[in-house]
Amino acid sequence: MSQPGIPSFKENLLNRTVIVKVSLFTRAFPGTITGVDDTGFCLVSNEMNAALREVTGGAMAEMDSPSVYLPFSKLEWMITSQPKAAAASAGASR
Repeated sequence: MSQPGIPSFKENLLNRTVIVKVSLFTRAFPGTITGVDDTGFCLVSNEMNAALREVTGGAMAEMDSPSVYLPFSKLEWMITSQPKAAAASAGASR
């Protein structure tokens, strides 16, 4: 349980650039997390969108800039990092 006033791990993912591997694909995709809830997250990824266009055929043809909702249950792994300035200040405070 998170403490009041302290963002949870999931909340800290918002607006982060990440690399994710989900069970739907055999490869990983870079993207930006634009939304998070208790069960998953929205990812904006041009590379994943291109792969989904191949899988769905014409179903995504009319979508200009789709955002993909991924449940955490399908997430195999995720790489994320702090912005360089935040990482530097965290290292200085140790």
